[in-house]
Amino acid sequence: MGKKSRPLTAKQKNFIRKHHPSLSPEELAGRLRVPVEQVQAFLKQTTPTMSRRKLLLFRIGMVSLPVLFFLILEMILRLINYGGDLSLFIQAPGEYTKYYMCNPNVGRRYFFMQSTVPDPPLELFLKQKPANGLRIFVLGGSTTAGYPYGNNIMFSRVLQRRLADVFPERYVEVVNTAIPAVNSYTLLDFMDEILQQQPDLLLIYAGHNEFYGALGVGSNESMGKFRGFVKFYLRLQRYKTFLMLRDVLAAVSKQISEWFLGGSVAKPSGTLMERMVAEQTIPYGSPLYQLGRRQFAGNLKDILEKAREAGVPVVLSELVSNIRDMKPFISVATDSLPPAGDVYREARAAEQAGRYDRAKRLYYRAKDLDALRFRATEDFNAVIHELAQQFQVPVVPMRQYFEQRSPHGLMGDNLFLEHLHPNVEGYFLMAEAFFETLRREKLITAQWPAERVLPASYYRKNWGWTELDTIYANLRIRILKGNWPFKPRWQKNTAMANYSPTTLAESLAVKIILNDKYTAEMAHVDLAQRYQQQGDYMRAFREYYANMYATPWNISPYIHAANMLIKAKQFHRALPILYESLKVEETAFANKWIGQILLDRGKLDEAMPYLNKALQVTPNDPQLLFNLGGAHALRNEFDQALALLKKLERIQPDFPGARDLIQQIQKVMHGQKK
Repeated sequence: MGKKSRPLTAKQKNFIRKHHPSLSPEELAGRLRVPVEQVQAFLKQTTPTMSRRKLLLFRIGMVSLPVLFFLILEMILRLINYGGDLSLFIQAPGEYTKYYMCNPNVGRRYFFMQSTVPDPPLELFLKQKPANGLRIFVLGGSTTAGYPYGNNIMFSRVLQRRLADVFPERYVEVVNTAIPAVNSYTLLDFMDEILQQQPDLLLIYAGHNEFYGALGVGSNESMGKFRGFVKFYLRLQRYKTFLMLRDVLAAVSKQISEWFLGGSVAKPSGTLMERMVAEQTIPYGSPLYQLGRRQFAGNLKDILEKAREAGVPVVLSELVSNIRDMKPFISVATDSLPPAGDVYREARAAEQAGRYDRAKRLYYRAKDLDALRFRATEDFNAVIHELAQQFQVPVVPMRQYFEQRSPHGLMGDNLFLEHLHPNVEGYFLMAEAFFETLRREKLITAQWPAERVLPASYYRKNWGWTELDTIYANLRIRILKGNWPFKPRWQKNTAMANYSPTTLAESLAVKIILNDKYTAEMAHVDLAQRYQQQGDYMRAFREYYANMYATPWNISPYIHAANMLIKAKQFHRALPILYESLKVEETAFANKWIGQILLDRGKLDEAMPYLNKALQVTPNDPQLLFNLGGAHALRNEFDQALALLKKLERIQPDFPGARDLIQQIQKVMHGQKK
């Protein structure tokens, strides 16, 4: 015990250094057959002691390293613009740089499992809101977006036109931000960006997509069933790193689906309606149903709170759907509730017996019991009214409007194309309901000039839409009904395979559907040009006129529409379109023809400013020189008249009537000198 131990050899020291991380001092001492104290003393000598400051820096470095990695990754992803710009509003391209537009890629925020992503309508509004501007934003899903029609049939377009007529002193913008297959999460996510654009009013028609819309509780595009988590996700997806991780996980998930399930939620052959559904059966009152209802109420409340904080008025609308002519998709019985199909049959029997009030109640009940949640239940209308009362905001009584236009108050195929989306009559009715609610609630201004309030029937009769719009919409509905849930999942959709176009309009409608780059507006132009070649100027006019309503900020359809009327000698109809075009953009064509038409009507003083404006832009237009020269002559301004006509003579010596007019003016001037 008292014998002094030998010093450790170099071999023993190397063994300790090598095995220290995995062996304790006692185990090392046992293997080397030396005292444990000697091993501990050597370890103490060879292990450097780290100061507290260095230890703190070391720990900070260990924590910061992954943070630094993700910061650098985020910077790189932003530099390469990974995923593109997903802002709600972006600068419009080309000659429209003074406008913002709804971003066609904004849907990628919410759809990460789909191969094709829905987009908002083509909407432009001025970057700089005018002093006399009236700016309204519209939020919702596919119905609000005007599905299955083009942009000219959205109820927001009709509303914009009506408001512009009532308030001609205001620059009216009604900006539709709706996207098919989204729900209240998307609307809530849009709010901050919309409020930055100085809205005067928000209009909301939403609720049908609450279960199956992106991020809904029954959707394939889901991030969980709890609002707090989904809202956190929506904040995170502003970061490119998170988007990349999300996209990687989505790609892996889709690949696994292909391998093991023999299909994918992103399959392009299915309609978006089919691809979005994960939970097919959600019985009324079930836990999942209650989650969806709470999701809607919570998000709508958050939307109203944001609007109230910003001081922006909101108008909500009741939800309507086809209750009479669309039987329930999925009928299931529960312990306390009958199958939806049985209730629907009772409703049919009550209607046939002439008991229309009972039939209505049963139709609504059958719709609510439908376990496939494509139509909002009346619980959702109750939520809308409860929150409207809480926040003191008006509600559009949409159900009342649709029932009043339906036989015996039973909404059906008279106003709907299938289970949900209105036909043309239905969309005009929606516009009327919103318009009258704004008027009744004295929004925009307390006094609406009654003499400018034209009846809804006037707009329906004079609206810009053609047979092409109807064909295109019917084809989209044909495709929709060729898939589940209108047909069994196993049945192949042959909607287009069995369709043979027989007219140019039908062929162009098919082209719109099959070619993502070919739009309804392009089809209207192609059809108009064909009619123009045939000398059918009025039919050509109607196609251009439809585009005026689809893209009201685009000067081209105004000019082409007016030109077709001029060729058809319909000057009285061309004049208001020419005036309207000047609100969009000053053009020499519009000023020239306004001046010429007024001149022909003997309104000389009114015509002169328009003719002079046109001359500033097109100083060598022969017809303009002749007309303006004649106008100066009628005002006894002979020197100006001769100067213009002499210029015309140099440009086109044989212009009809020019030589005679010059001689007449010279004769008058000669007589005056005498």
